[in-house]
Amino acid sequence: MTRFHAGGASLPPPGITFRRGAVWQTVLLIMLALASGCTVGPDYVPPTIDHSDQWSTSAAAVSNEDPQFSQWWSLFNDRQLENYIDQAVSHNRTLAIAKTNIHRAHALRRQAGSLFFPSVDGSLSHTRQGTSGTTADTFSGGSRRTLYNIGIESTWELDIFGGLQRQANASDARLESALANKDTVLLGIVAEVGRTYFDVLGLQKRIDIIEKNIALQAKTFELIEDLFNAGEATEFDLSRARAQEQLTRSRLPDLRAEMKASIFRLSVLLGQAPEFLLDSFVPEQALPQAPDVISTGIRSDMLRRRPDIRRAERDLAAATEDIGVQVAELFPRFFLTGSIGRASSTSSNLADQLSNTFSFGQLMQWPIFNAGRLRAQIDVEKADAAMAADFYEQTVLDALSDVESSLARYIEKRATRDKLQQAFVSQQRAAELARVLFNSGETDFLAVLDAERMLIDMEDGLATSEIDVLLNLVTVYAALGGGWQAYSSTSSTN
Repeated sequence: MTRFHAGGASLPPPGITFRRGAVWQTVLLIMLALASGCTVGPDYVPPTIDHSDQWSTSAAAVSNEDPQFSQWWSLFNDRQLENYIDQAVSHNRTLAIAKTNIHRAHALRRQAGSLFFPSVDGSLSHTRQGTSGTTADTFSGGSRRTLYNIGIESTWELDIFGGLQRQANASDARLESALANKDTVLLGIVAEVGRTYFDVLGLQKRIDIIEKNIALQAKTFELIEDLFNAGEATEFDLSRARAQEQLTRSRLPDLRAEMKASIFRLSVLLGQAPEFLLDSFVPEQALPQAPDVISTGIRSDMLRRRPDIRRAERDLAAATEDIGVQVAELFPRFFLTGSIGRASSTSSNLADQLSNTFSFGQLMQWPIFNAGRLRAQIDVEKADAAMAADFYEQTVLDALSDVESSLARYIEKRATRDKLQQAFVSQQRAAELARVLFNSGETDFLAVLDAERMLIDMEDGLATSEIDVLLNLVTVYAALGGGWQAYSSTSSTN
């Protein structure tokens, strides 16, 4: 007779025998579970990417050298921008949601891992039982008794066909997907902070240009007014000068409203109320200059660097493992079960060793008929995996398109800025000549007003073009997968 020893108590008590055959059956079942290594369902194979490593966009401003832009904002030497990015990483609400999702994925992984271990439950019950006897259709005799039970029950599923391992693999993949999603959100937030910050700087520059021209036009109006009073200018000249100044002033409200909206957006990106930066935002430097050459690296480097591609690949891995989880449901499930306890008619006797109870056994469950439910669920998981594969391929194509499009726009925006710069210099000279000719009496004031109006438009257009170049430059950095690396290790879960 075999006895269990727990806490110094000898189990089972006299009168209960434990069959050796059951022991060998259990041992064989465990050896089968450990030795079989049978995991049903498809094994995940990472997809391969068959695309050229060279970008189709080529220009003097683009280099295939290894890029160094994991902290692209440091290239602008703007401490204010760096502070804003640090604040956004610490307080942005969207990023906080992505981090919380990582905690959730960790919990689900622990939950899947717990299935490999036995479950142990404690129980305590109090039952009153009674029987009755009958004599001539009347109740007589009978008995009543009270039964107390206390015990521990355990169930352990043996992962013979790998269903539990598939669940663990899927949970691992989803945890890695959550981490990649956090990096994707992080990349987007850092890029949006940079774009919004440069947008505010650019709007402030445009406002400064308008205010400077309003001051110049106010002086021009005073000059024409003096000439009009002296009889050397016409009322038409005076009206045109006033209209020019008023037209220039009319541009300010829209620009100020757009700058406020950008400051509101920047404040929210920092995880603060929209008005947080309204009074404290003071541009401390002019718009920075874009670098002459961008190092992009090759396509395959970008595809490995982009966290959204990594997330899509991990989602595909999880969907593939889910197929195996459902396939395992078609096969038998094996469990080891056992319990120890004590039973007595009085609570005081529960401490009596003679009231011990004991059981140990094996259980097999095998679905025989379920009207095709299990196979239908397998088809569902296969469809989900197919959609995940298509989504992965689409994500790769979108990433390639993002880089090609942003590079093309950046190159053309630079070309536009350079041409506007040349045109602005020429128009400056034209405005100076028009004023000289007017002062010498060789032309009327209308030519001066037209030249200055064109100069204002061109200067504002040049400032807008400089903003566009910077905004597209940040988009290029983000499309190439730069910006999340500096914060990834410090913001995974906290």
